[in-house]
Amino acid sequence: MIRTYQDAMDFLHIADNAFDAQAYDESAEIVQKVARYAAYESKGLSREQQATLTEAVQRLIGRFTFCPDECLWEEVSALSDMFSD
Repeated sequence: MIRTYQDAMDFLHIADNAFDAQAYDESAEIVQKVARYAAYESKGLSREQQATLTEAVQRLIGRFTFCPDECLWEEVSALSDMFSD
């Protein structure tokens, strides 16, 4: 469960490592959870923390462009819509 900014950043690090290890499903699951936190539950964070977290999530979403599982890529790339203004 993500309760703090540091939790979110730690999970993103885990997701990054999972992607590197080709554990794409695990990475995608974590990215989805952190994206939801960043988009909907991070109101208590500072603007700087929100911006940093959003950028980190979007960077990981972008990594899925190179995921060999096209369905997973589509699922994760749709998360970008959460951050559209």
